[in-house]
Order: sequence, then structure tokens, then C-alpha cells
Amino acid sequence: MKEKNANSQSDSGYQRSLTNAHIQLIALGGTIGTGLFLGVGNSIRRAGPSVLLIYLVVGIFLFFLMRALGELIVSDLSKHTYIDFIEKYLGKDVGFITGYLYWFCLITLAMAEMTALGIYFQYWFPHLPTWVPGLITVAVLLFINLLSARLFGNLEFAFAIIKIVTVLAFVVLIAFMLLQGKSTSYGPVSFANLTAHGGFFAKGGIGFLSGFQMVIFSFVGIELLGFTASEAQNPKVTIRKAINEVPVRIILFYVLAIIAILVVIPWDKVSTNSSPFVQTLGATGLHNAGSIINFVVISAAISSTNSVLYSAGRLLFSITFNEKGKWNQTFGHLRRQLPQNSLILSAFMIEFAPLIIIIIGNDAFNFISSTTTSMFLIIWCIMLLSHVAYRKKTPEEELTDFKMPGFPVLDYLTLLFFIAMIVLLLFLPENRIAMIAALAVFVILAIFARIWRKEKTE
Repeated sequence: MKEKNANSQSDSGYQRSLTNAHIQLIALGGTIGTGLFLGVGNSIRRAGPSVLLIYLVVGIFLFFLMRALGELIVSDLSKHTYIDFIEKYLGKDVGFITGYLYWFCLITLAMAEMTALGIYFQYWFPHLPTWVPGLITVAVLLFINLLSARLFGNLEFAFAIIKIVTVLAFVVLIAFMLLQGKSTSYGPVSFANLTAHGGFFAKGGIGFLSGFQMVIFSFVGIELLGFTASEAQNPKVTIRKAINEVPVRIILFYVLAIIAILVVIPWDKVSTNSSPFVQTLGATGLHNAGSIINFVVISAAISSTNSVLYSAGRLLFSITFNEKGKWNQTFGHLRRQLPQNSLILSAFMIEFAPLIIIIIGNDAFNFISSTTTSMFLIIWCIMLLSHVAYRKKTPEEELTDFKMPGFPVLDYLTLLFFIAMIVLLLFLPENRIAMIAALAVFVILAIFARIWRKEKTE
């Protein structure tokens, strides 16, 4: 397929305005979000130091997922989103169900980010209602996304640099303190913290398993990189490079960062109500360190919400594009080469997060993140099945050179892992309701799709 130049449009009508630098920084920055800056505290308290092993295991399987999705993306750059591939290889009904479930997933993901944002702001403004920062932020981000995709890319570029530099500086600082034998308000900075408080598997087998939900949530949205393909200037090169660097990002920004936290703070003293990064730097005694890192985690939440809003708008456009009916005609067309109506509706839905915060209270973040994780596990299973169908239906000579390694073994192994995680969340009391809710939404959408298809046929 012939590449389009920087100023051309993609086949969907989007402007190809995202450069290689945009894509790489969006990929890097997308790895670092609320799941790391806030959710990691929950994971550490549930699993103890063994959370490091959980991040490695989940990271490996998500790399396999990204390689499978990368092959799909490169195979046909005219496709808008993954839903187009699902429709082509698994059928229109599955595409319809998955499209709206995925859109709902992205909305709940943004809600979780907005909930976390309110928690971060309370570090400076303890009496500020947690729903206020999110409400204002979504309105501002919608305005930016309605201007141009390139402006979105520039904003994400800036946010990504802030997050990347901060995490690397955080790791380097703690490594220096470790090598120098420094101490904090929690005691000596030492690897002994990894085993001194009950051992590496301090919470036992059940604790280890209960840590998976929040770790998986840390990675949700890792596949959003694929949404940039329609607006990337050289997607065949940039998408491959960004996906192949996933393992490096996991080691740099998750494993090393969590080790840095644990060598400073004993796992049983890590906070679940604020960012462990803020807590760790605050313990070092560095002047204003807590405020600086709090600013960064706020930028991370805003960045993640920005990426999700960008993706949700394009996803809703994709699943309504070229379809009949008033709903589809409203959200399935572009204005100024942007899915403006789809962006506005997505932002409106995200703004319901304050209502959930008011009803649930302090547990809103955990509930929303658990629901998001549950839905994404279902989505990832369907995405893998679409890749399997693609490989089975495509002749060998027509396959791209960016093939999923170890097919079909690694596809089925990854699928088995995701299914095991669904069963695990049904087993764990704290995640059971969210997982049942996700499955219920899937069933309702399946019934609706069958009725819609039957009416359309008649």
C-alpha cells in the first residue's frame, strides 16, 4: 500500500498530521498514567513486593497482544480502528457489540482518570470537592480536541516529556540514595524492604492473585496507539517501532519505578489514598518534592484523559461511519476533518464521573477502575480472536512482514491468560460485581445487536 505524504488525508478523511515524534511520545506517555501513579499503591498493598512479578507477567502478555494488533494495523492502514478488523473477520454483529462496549470502556477509563484527578488536587486543596477538577478538565480538553489533531499531538507530546523525565529522574534519585546508603523518614533506603516485612510474597497466594486487577488497569489503553494510525504521517514505520518498544517501557516505567518506591517505603506503609510517588519523594525530605511530583501526576491524569477522549471520539465515528439512520449520520461524519459530534458526546458521557463520585464517595476510583478492567479483558479477548481469524483467512503470500511471533500458540496462550483473569475477577469478592456488570453489558449489547440486525433485515 502506497504511503501518503504528510499533508494528505487518510482514506477515512482524517488529516495525516501526527509526526513520528508525536507517535513515539504518545506511545511512551501512554504507558504512564493513573494506574501507575495512583493505582500502584492499591496493587502493592494487596500483593506486597510480589506486585513486581505481576507487572512482568501482565506486561509480557500485553506485548503479545500489541504484536497481534500491530499486525492487523499494518495489514490495512485504511481501517479506522480495531472495530473495522473485528467486523471484517468476526462479523458485523460482533463488531457492533465490541464497538459500543469498547466505547463504553474508554468512557469509564476517562472517568477513572477524572476521579484520580480530584484525589490529586486534594493534596493542595483538602476541602475541594473531588469532582470539580475533572469537570473543568474535560471541558478544556474537549475544546482542544475540537481544534485539530495536531494540537492534540502537541499537547500529548508535552505531557509525555513531563511524565517520562519525571519517572526517570525519580528512579535515578532513588538509585543514588540507595548506592549512597541514605535514609528517609521510613528508615534506610534498602533492597531489604522487598523481603523484610513478611517476605516477597507477604500476602500469600490470594494476595498475589488479588493484585492482578489494578495491575491490569495500569495497562488498559495500551492499545490506543492504534487509533493514531489514521492520522500518522508514516504509520508503517512509526507503529512498528512504538509497539516493539513496549517491553522496554514496561521495565523502565513500571518495574524500576515500583522497585524505587519499595526500597524507600515498606510495602505495608504505602498509601492507597494518594500517589505513592508523592509519598516517596515526601519521605526523602527534599524541599517541595511532594508538590513537584503531585503536579506531574496531575499532568499524567490530564494526559491520559486527553488520549482517551481523542480515541473515544474516533471510535464512535468509526462504528457509525457509512451506516444509515439519524444516530449514525449524526456521529459518523467529519467536520473540519475531525469527528466533532462524536467527541462532544464522548466528553458529555465522561462528565457523569462526578455523579458516581457523589454516590459512591471515596471508593469511586476503585469501583470505576475495576469495571474498566473487566470490560477491557473482554475487549482484548475479542481483538485476539479477530487476529486469529485474520491469519486463518489470509493467504501466506498476502501477510504483512510485521507478523505476530509464535502464531498461533502465543495468541491462544494470551487468550487463555485473559480468560483466566476474567474468572479470577469473578472469584474475588472486591471485583465480582464489576466483572458481572461488564458481562451483563456485553450480553445486553448482544441482544440489542440481534434485534437491530433482525429489524434491519426485515
